[in-house]
Amino acid sequence: MRLATGRPILSSAVALLVCALTLAACGSPSGRAPTTTTVYRWGVVGNKGKIAQLELSTPTKIRGISGRIVHIATSNSDGYALSATGAVYAWGVNSFGELGDGRLTPYETRAVKVRFPTGVRIVSLANPMPFDAALAIDSDGRAWGWGLNAAGDLCLSGLVHVRPQKLPLRRVSLATGARTHVLVYSENTLYACGSGDAGELGNGSTAAASVPTPVLGLPKHQKITALTSSWEGSGALLADGSYYNWGYNAAGQLGDGTTTDRATPVKVELRSPLAQVFQGGSGPLNGQTIALFKDGSVWTWGDNDRGQLGTGSETSSDVPVRVHVPKGVTFADVASGGYASYAIDTTGRLWAWGDNRNGQLGTGSRRSYQTAPVAIGIRLSQVSATAQNVAGLSSGP
Repeated sequence: MRLATGRPILSSAVALLVCALTLAACGSPSGRAPTTTTVYRWGVVGNKGKIAQLELSTPTKIRGISGRIVHIATSNSDGYALSATGAVYAWGVNSFGELGDGRLTPYETRAVKVRFPTGVRIVSLANPMPFDAALAIDSDGRAWGWGLNAAGDLCLSGLVHVRPQKLPLRRVSLATGARTHVLVYSENTLYACGSGDAGELGNGSTAAASVPTPVLGLPKHQKITALTSSWEGSGALLADGSYYNWGYNAAGQLGDGTTTDRATPVKVELRSPLAQVFQGGSGPLNGQTIALFKDGSVWTWGDNDRGQLGTGSETSSDVPVRVHVPKGVTFADVASGGYASYAIDTTGRLWAWGDNRNGQLGTGSRRSYQTAPVAIGIRLSQVSATAQNVAGLSSGP
């Protein structure tokens, strides 16, 4: 998860975290913040009906966004963009109020502004977002949720929230969500809400919880620096570069050498410390994890039916395997969606591999999948993907 900021007065803890996890908060490598930004989308949102007709096979600019954008995020149905001033814009399906503007509409191709209470300034977005819902964190460390709350996954009461509502947690620094569960890091404790069908709440149970429930079994001496989630899956990256995950594991996406679901966190045995990790998967028939190591190498594990592990084959793996990164290329940022994976290299070029049946690789090609990374022909500062829905942020000087 990446955090982004405008110029609010933040607590020192939040400000340090923001600065540590995104260049957008502390300026570009040259010390200058980007002055122009463009947000793109491609692939398809939702799973059926007329929405599928809006499928895009190449990155297409989103209209209706104002100001300099510093962070983007996606859910299966929607996309979100955070501006430097703390405003949030959203586009996509709005059947459950997930655009947060107070309305219920079938679909919005033009971005609308999420309606927070007066005085609320958002500093980060959960990435990915829970299915058909959204999460954001403000400058006071309070988390806000809106959209569908079918399993109590927003830690709120009520089924649908068409505008952001405050979660019952303070000093929140990280959040993520997928399908019908969320993870929220509050006051150095990781909490979960929502469905626990595969143990994704990490509390040793498969029962649902509509109130914040502590995740059990993570090391107490290490802070969490990033969270990730997928269909019935959860993960936490710790300050020492170690990685723990739990939940659904039918494809080996937990990387522990088994296909057994886990209701409490298990440590993935890795060759060296991680810099970034991202879970993917959008249903019971897929699920994979991509990890960027501090030494610059990239490894994946889990389902590989569509080549999403990037190894040049279609062989799945329940332990980490190395991605075939092109010679002379160094990846600096990684992400994964339903059956596809993405990376941005050190020059800003976007690469993608895996399933392309909904145009989610962004190549404009009719080729159904790629088993190794291919260059997409666009330069980005961030990419976000959930299911077959993809968004990209381009930042100029």
